Amino acid sequence: MSDRYFAKVVSTRDKFTIVINAGSNRGVKLGSRFLVVGLGEAVVDPDTGEELERLELLRGKAKAIHVQEKIATLQATEYERDPDVKEIKKVIAKGGGLINYGLINTPQETVTESIQQGEERLKELKGVQVGDYVIAEGT
Repeated sequence: MSDRYFAKVVSTRDKFTIVINAGSNRGVKLGSRFLVVGLGEAVVDPDTGEELERLELLRGKAKAIHVQEKIATLQATEYERDPDVKEIKKVIAKGGGLINYGLINTPQETVTESIQQGEERLKELKGVQVGDYVIAEGT
């Protein structure tokens, strides 16, 4: 494993939670943050034909939520949100016998506008699998 990669994914618990093969023995602490990446195809320089590197496929960001001596459990840290929903209500009511502008029973119009925020939820680690790598954030 290159120096760039801190550890490997050794288990996927669900689409938000993984286990890596590094724990307190490698300096992982609760809250330690990582990028989770898979490796894609090799990128080749078209001029020289040299294989530059394998493309890193970003699966997501995660942090340590449980640390043991040789393994750590990481959970996704990014969130995504559904679009906001804007609702406009227009209510027309009769004036109820009130005199408005000299006319009796002039309809009254009320417009209310509300915005309901979209639901926020944890973003899954897209396509994560055993053998993917983690990169310690800040390196």
